[in-house]
Amino acid sequence: MESKEQLVRDKILRIHHENKDLSHRSIAKTLGIANSTVSRVIKRFEERLTTDRKPRSEGKSIPYNTKNHNRVVGAFNRNPNASVRDVAKKLHQKAKTKAGLRTFKVQKAPNRDEKQNKSAKTRARKLYLNMLTKVECCIMDDETYVKADFKQIPGNLFFTAKDKFSVPEHVRTQKMSKFAKKFLVWQAICTCGKRSAPFVTQDTMNGQVYIKECLQKRLLPLLKAHNVPTIFWPDLASCHYSKDVLKWYADNKVNFVPKMFNPPNTPELRPSRSTGRL
Repeated sequence: MESKEQLVRDKILRIHHENKDLSHRSIAKTLGIANSTVSRVIKRFEERLTTDRKPRSEGKSIPYNTKNHNRVVGAFNRNPNASVRDVAKKLHQKAKTKAGLRTFKVQKAPNRDEKQNKSAKTRARKLYLNMLTKVECCIMDDETYVKADFKQIPGNLFFTAKDKFSVPEHVRTQKMSKFAKKFLVWQAICTCGKRSAPFVTQDTMNGQVYIKECLQKRLLPLLKAHNVPTIFWPDLASCHYSKDVLKWYADNKVNFVPKMFNPPNTPELRPSRSTGRL
C-alpha cells in the first residue's frame, strides 16, 4: 500500500504531465501543498526518473572494543584540540541521539536590577506616548568594540590527552594580550532601513569625537535624507548627553530623546543591525 506522501507525489506528476504549461505554484494551490514540495518532486523525477527518495545512510554505532579504543586514542593523539563531538562524528558514535537528548541554545537577556526594570518600563511608556507616536522615523545609534585578532576573544579552549604535559606547550597554552588591539565601530540606523556610514576608530569615544565624526559627518546627512518627521534616539552613554552635544542638538534643530525619557539597559528596544527595524 502506497504511503500518503507517495500518493501526493503521484498526483503532482500526473497534473504536471497532463499540462506542461501549468506553473508549480498553480499545482501547489490545486493540491493545497507547498510550492517547494512540487518543485522538489518534479526536479527529482527529471533527474532520476523516480519520485522515491534516496535511502538514508544509517550510521552504525561502533562497539567500544580494543580496536575502537585505539582509534579514539589515535584521533586525540593526532589532534589534541579536536572536540569530542568531531571525534564521535567520525567514529559514528551516537550516544546522545540514542539517549533522546537534544542541544538547545541559551537565550540571552539584559541584566537589569529591580530599579532599572521599573525605570525602563516607566520611561519606555512615556517615550512612546509623548514622542514616538508623533514621528514616522526613529534613528538610533549603536556602537560596539571588535577585537582585531579573533584569537583574543574570551572563550574556553580544550585539548585531550592522557597526560597534561605530554603535548607541546603551544597546544596546552594560549597567549593572551593584556590590552588586546580593538576597534570601536559606530553607526546610526533608522526604522525605515536607512543607515549612516560607519565610523571606525581605535580611540576612546568622547564628546568632541562624537560631535565631529558621528553627529556632524554621519548623523546630520542621514537626518537630511528624510522628508518625514524624525527623532534621534541615542543610548545613555555619558558623552551622548554632554553639554557640547546638547548644544549641537539645539544648534542643528535635532529632535532627540531627552535623558529623562531614555530607558536604561534596554537592548531589546534597539533596531536590528541586519534590517534596521525596531
